[in-house]
Amino acid sequence: MRWWCGLFALVLVWIGYALSPYVALYRLSEAVRTGDARAVADRVNFRTLRLSISRQAVAAGLDAVAARRDLSPRERQMLTDAVTGLTEPVVTALLMPETLVALLRGSWPRQLDGEQPEGEAADPVRTGGLSGRTLPQLLKLAGTAEMRGFRTVIFGYPPDAPEENRFRLRLRLRGWTWRVTELELPAELRERISRQLLRAQRRTETRRVR
Repeated sequence: MRWWCGLFALVLVWIGYALSPYVALYRLSEAVRTGDARAVADRVNFRTLRLSISRQAVAAGLDAVAARRDLSPRERQMLTDAVTGLTEPVVTALLMPETLVALLRGSWPRQLDGEQPEGEAADPVRTGGLSGRTLPQLLKLAGTAEMRGFRTVIFGYPPDAPEENRFRLRLRLRGWTWRVTELELPAELRERISRQLLRAQRRTETRRVR
């Protein structure tokens, strides 16, 4: 009898573990939907998320500049150092709890647009972010899950969007809590970051000339 009780308890633990990332995803999506920045912040590992966003921002900036001219290895290293410096304010702003909520909703935070160059309008806000309010929505999100070992799972959203237009949200289990450790941005938002960095670079060059 004890053997059966132990086996039953083990099965319950396994079921609880198997369901736990989906429960964490639901709670995160609810916090995003209601705009609860504090609850979102409690579910984020900001150190690893900063590294993830910074890496994508630097790559976006490098690609934008390198597309305009050929670069030697030395020039590329110098450009990498310069772009890294330019990305810091953008990344810091993106990781503020309020702006992070907007990003998880699938929108570029409008407060990051700043002043647009003359004749250039702000891009429209994306729709269809992280949403698991209803059971069908949650099941669609769950259907994108990619397990990486026992402690990491990746979700893609919006689940109906093409792969290149999806965010990829990585959750990692630490202790008893699943937290956001990485957020891979879709091509559209990486392009927006590259445009912001190019504008920042032009402003820096203009000040140097003056």
